Amino acid sequence: MELNLSATGFWKIENSEKEYIGDLYLNKDKGGIILYIRIPNIGPMLSFLELPLEIAFITGTTTNGAKITLVDCLRISTKSRLGSEDIFGYQARFMLDGITFNDEKDIKFKKMEISIPGIIQWGNISNYVIPDLEDEDTLIGLKATEPIELHASKEYRLLYCLTFSIPYQLMEENIHLKQIPYLVIEAELVQSLDWFMKIANQMKRLIEIAIGSPLSFDSIIVESPEIYNEFGDGNKYNRPLKVIHTFKQDIDKEGLSNRILKHDYLFDLSELKQANFSKWQEIASIMEPIIELYIDSLYNQNLSVNRHFLNMVQALETYHSRRIAYSLSDFKKRVNDLLEIRPKAFKENDKVFLLDGSYKQVILKSRLADLLLANFRFAFYTGDFKLMDFPQIIASTRNYYTHYNQRLENKALKDVDLVNAYHILRNILEFYLLIELGFEEEFIHERIRERIRPIINSNDIKKAAKNKSYK
Repeated sequence: MELNLSATGFWKIENSEKEYIGDLYLNKDKGGIILYIRIPNIGPMLSFLELPLEIAFITGTTTNGAKITLVDCLRISTKSRLGSEDIFGYQARFMLDGITFNDEKDIKFKKMEISIPGIIQWGNISNYVIPDLEDEDTLIGLKATEPIELHASKEYRLLYCLTFSIPYQLMEENIHLKQIPYLVIEAELVQSLDWFMKIANQMKRLIEIAIGSPLSFDSIIVESPEIYNEFGDGNKYNRPLKVIHTFKQDIDKEGLSNRILKHDYLFDLSELKQANFSKWQEIASIMEPIIELYIDSLYNQNLSVNRHFLNMVQALETYHSRRIAYSLSDFKKRVNDLLEIRPKAFKENDKVFLLDGSYKQVILKSRLADLLLANFRFAFYTGDFKLMDFPQIIASTRNYYTHYNQRLENKALKDVDLVNAYHILRNILEFYLLIELGFEEEFIHERIRERIRPIINSNDIKKAAKNKSYK
């Protein structure tokens, strides 16, 4: 990452009395915030621990008088120039421009606005409207949208909003209109930056599941009742602070906008009202590795087909272990409970289907079989694969590509069959993601059938073409 010298000034570590000279380097677009503290040295090199490895905050005043606070600073380099100076490099997670603080407990806020590029189609609302047909003189109009409440509790409110631009200079050949989607988090009590980012990340992850692609944060603005401007009328007005941060990813936003269409979404903003964000917050950390595999597998174009397949298998295996049954004893109890609702004629076959091979631990085949049965409340599409054979086929294929066991080569899926298996597995995982998000059963069943429909149609077309070629 290329960083440019932004400012030179005088810096204090956690507002101690001692002041250091230092150079601040920034790359706002990539999220780079680096401070090099320079300590003059006319003798031997200073101790590696002359300054702390981690610093809660560093305050500074630049040579032109600007005030800056760096938050969550981590040592990334230490250099010594004998007889000259020692240089301690720190990377900060946040930079607050235009203010310094006296204590870490003061770096708290009540409101954060954080933009997430690339989700405007998911939100499915716009500030710009096409006027009624009767209005022949106007091609486009402006109707500012109201914030949409995503979550509300005693602790905070979470809103989805859109900014909009108005072209004040009309005597130009090109006039640009722009609207940016962003989240607003309004806390009941003042909170730290990390507290706000935890909520923002949970919501970003939820939207990533919906659109099936990684997202990145862009601009961040925070407000606190303790930070204000006071004018001649005696009233106090909150002074918004711009936050430079490291929570940025190198994502092709334009490519994302062109690639993702509304019908590709697992759910959109209006449908999200059915979900339970509070429930998602409770399990977000448990689901994190599963979501990572899901998103990586869906939209990392550099992955091979077998890597896509392996990611999806691992995601399902991890999900079952974390959310359904971790140990063999837990799984056996679950199987017994499942069989209670089954007709007597099916119980023995179902038990073998679920438990065969799981003697010392729950094997992949058993976990897939359990997920595939879905508590006997939903029938997944498995294409040309027989339902009772599908878990073993997937397990054998996974073992072949993971260990390259030549004995399994003839049993492993390849080419088109491997692609179809991947789509089926993705469909199963999305079913359980919607459950975890708290969607209603009817919506889940309908959406999962919709998601697999293109694969069904593709397979039907291939079969028809194959049959026709034989005539």
